[in-house]
Amino acid sequence: MNVKLLILKLFLIALFLLIVSRGLSQVPLASPGLAPSLMDAQGRLAEDWGAVSVRLLGEGMPEHAEIVVREARLDNLIPGVEAQAQYGSVALTLTAFRAPVWPSGLDVLTVRVQETAGREARFRVALDLPEGAQVASSLVRMNGRAVIALPESASADQPMREWGYDDDSTPMPGWARPERACDPAFRNIRAGMNGVPIRYRFAVASKARFNVVLGLCESHWSQSGQRPVVLKVEGAPLQEVDPLARWGRHIPGALLFEGRDENGDGVLEVQALPRLGAPDTNPILNVIWLFPPGEGLNLDQVIAGRLNALAVRYVDVGGANDQSLYAGGRAEYAVTLPPNGAREWTFLVACPGASVTSWERSDWTPAKLRRAAAQVWREWKER
Repeated sequence: MNVKLLILKLFLIALFLLIVSRGLSQVPLASPGLAPSLMDAQGRLAEDWGAVSVRLLGEGMPEHAEIVVREARLDNLIPGVEAQAQYGSVALTLTAFRAPVWPSGLDVLTVRVQETAGREARFRVALDLPEGAQVASSLVRMNGRAVIALPESASADQPMREWGYDDDSTPMPGWARPERACDPAFRNIRAGMNGVPIRYRFAVASKARFNVVLGLCESHWSQSGQRPVVLKVEGAPLQEVDPLARWGRHIPGALLFEGRDENGDGVLEVQALPRLGAPDTNPILNVIWLFPPGEGLNLDQVIAGRLNALAVRYVDVGGANDQSLYAGGRAEYAVTLPPNGAREWTFLVACPGASVTSWERSDWTPAKLRRAAAQVWREWKER
């Protein structure tokens, strides 16, 4: 054999082995009949809404760790992907596969950390999210779409804003159709789909008092009794209202509460809750105003939007002037591992065309999702 040709073949074999040893540029995630997503060479799980990646932060942790991405065959059957990186004494392993959840499937991402040097490790697991991602208690949303279900066993360590929603309700801009002159915010709502409470938190001075005005406009039902909403402001008596019976269809209305930071924790809570047993248990809320305490507040003027400048806070619920309580861009989990200890979390991630549901409102578990994926691929292989 020609010596040059032999050297070339040996070089190509070495290059191939190097590529395999260092991982792949990207690995697709798919299930029969469903559009694929992928994990790229940086370990980012790329979807149609953006990408999510995982890294470790903390004292002594490298700012950037080399990550190796490889194809994986879970349970010797399910096509998946595995990514590994070493952050000092802590090994990070990401495992992902596509679960055949109707109708578009879901990507299942497991994050595992293990201490490898025999000493305690304190650090943070960070999910890096696209700009504009909004992190709530159990879901991450992009443009109103639920894209990541956070595991129940972990609590996000997020920088908190001075005010915002702290729930898994759904923004629906332009949903309402008010037929009277009113503040533009009455056109938008948040809806607590499947009975999810709508909850806002406002940073205030301890024990502070406010006149809180909550605005509603019902534009779905045409008869009363369908969607009564229970409104709760900290420090004030509950008020239940049926917007159709009180004001009429497409008619904006408002209720006044004398709220105060009752427990002195520097937070004023405002909630819209479903009335149990009602035909429609999806609460709605259109507008929130916080005014200084005192008498003489004219609700007609508030509804018309003429007193917005006097408000301490004005929230266009579900509209442009709305925000999550948690700053977007990253969700973090504080971790302490004992020597040689390990911990893992499993996230549901929306793949192309899909949305996720929080773990607590789903019958799925990580084990069930893996079994379902294995069954689909087993049947596919047999066919």
